[in-house]
Amino acid sequence: MAMKIKRRAILRGMAGAAVSLPLLECMLPAKQSAAQTPPARYAILFAGQALGGDNYAKNSSRVDGQNITEGGHYIADTSYGRGYSLTTPLLPLQAMQNDFTMISNLAIPFNANSTDGSAVPAAGAYRDFHGGGSSPLLSGTRSTSAEYVCNGITSDQAIAELNAGQTTHKSLVVRAQPAFYVSGYSFAGRQYISYGPGGGRSARIEAQASPQVAFQSLFTGFVPDDDDDAARFDFEMRARRSVLDLVLEKRAKLVNNVGQADRERLERHFDEIRDLETRISALPPVASGQCMAPADPGADPPIGGDHSGGGSGSVTPGSGYSDEHTRSRIFADLIHMAFVCDLTRAASLQITAFQSHMNARPIADGLGTLAGTVRPSRWASVGGDLHEVGHNGDPNNRGQIPSAGLLQWHISHYAYLIDKLRNTPEAGGNVLDNSMIVFTAEAGHGLQLNDGSSQNQTHSVENMVMLLAGRAGGFEPGEHINGNRAHPATALITAMQAAGYTGNTLGDVSL
Repeated sequence: MAMKIKRRAILRGMAGAAVSLPLLECMLPAKQSAAQTPPARYAILFAGQALGGDNYAKNSSRVDGQNITEGGHYIADTSYGRGYSLTTPLLPLQAMQNDFTMISNLAIPFNANSTDGSAVPAAGAYRDFHGGGSSPLLSGTRSTSAEYVCNGITSDQAIAELNAGQTTHKSLVVRAQPAFYVSGYSFAGRQYISYGPGGGRSARIEAQASPQVAFQSLFTGFVPDDDDDAARFDFEMRARRSVLDLVLEKRAKLVNNVGQADRERLERHFDEIRDLETRISALPPVASGQCMAPADPGADPPIGGDHSGGGSGSVTPGSGYSDEHTRSRIFADLIHMAFVCDLTRAASLQITAFQSHMNARPIADGLGTLAGTVRPSRWASVGGDLHEVGHNGDPNNRGQIPSAGLLQWHISHYAYLIDKLRNTPEAGGNVLDNSMIVFTAEAGHGLQLNDGSSQNQTHSVENMVMLLAGRAGGFEPGEHINGNRAHPATALITAMQAAGYTGNTLGDVSL
């Protein structure tokens, strides 16, 4: 007779090691089965870039010194409805077109005639990009200053509140860009995309920037008290055996006392943990965004050095890049596993920070070779940091094609996560069937927020786009929808409702 296990059971072993277990049939009441609907999950992935380049139309670029007019590179430059042609940024999703919906032509309102904070309309942006657009984008709440702060709860935390007390971790908040990279400057709030009830500075939720610490927090229950504690823990854990080895005896006993279906599910779960451990051990980690205690990585340090912040001439090789590609992949793996194990039902992954000054060249040069990426047509390498690509920092590579390639890289991590979720069986379907996964960039491409008159600008809250993947709550993906200048928060509310949210508002925005 198969043993009975409590819903939130974990295996505990030597040295405080603990491994959470996935949802098993023997955890369910006698009259239930694993085929019944599991809980809904929600995640939001964020890209710190705009959708185009300053002063270049959506079909206009300069590549390798040549001016080009060519469509299909702006993310929403395609037909509406189903069966639309995928644009350059969406190519990593080509095998998943029926698993996500694109909502384009979204816009945040602002007062073009006043820069006074009191004149900002409901759910509106303050006339100073980048910070002035952060609050309405993520929380649906108006911004009254240039500060990077959300004045209301963000969508991921609204779902976290909905599921409070039902999982081991209320939410998983992670960030792949571990440093700001510009000499003499700090993140200054650009590193936050998750805010608890009420919003404001006191509601900011610190993102974990170390894949290793995030992994151990999820699967051993460790939570560092401060940066020094995190650094010590990092050193100790790298000298320890696998967490699976530490629970070896109890693991074997459990596997031998469950039914065949649960046995297969457990072995798959343990194999995925082992794979994560192998990948994390190969990446010299950072204990947190502030405590840089990496192992010796050789010629290229794990945390890229600072640069002066600007165009192709100011971003030197080795600066401004900390292998955000690998970090994003590992964090996507952790979100996937946390959802599979029901450790949390709400997550956020900030791939790059607001106004990101990450070195663009390692990504640009790697397009076509980095997993999940495809070189755009007429592609050439682009210099400068991610922020300056939008402002045409490379004199020979400007406009839509360079922006599209870098946006594609961000979306490749979104595609990676949803592909893992859809390839994980659950309750007669897959985990993506019970999830809503959102992707957003920080800016659109259109009328400039700062001056209210210049067109084809990156400092814009017009022509914004959100991607929604999954089928939680009966959501039916697979379309390109014209948002008709609706607020981006309307897309978030739709996703939140699919994930179980019973309200119809987010901040100042209502459906």
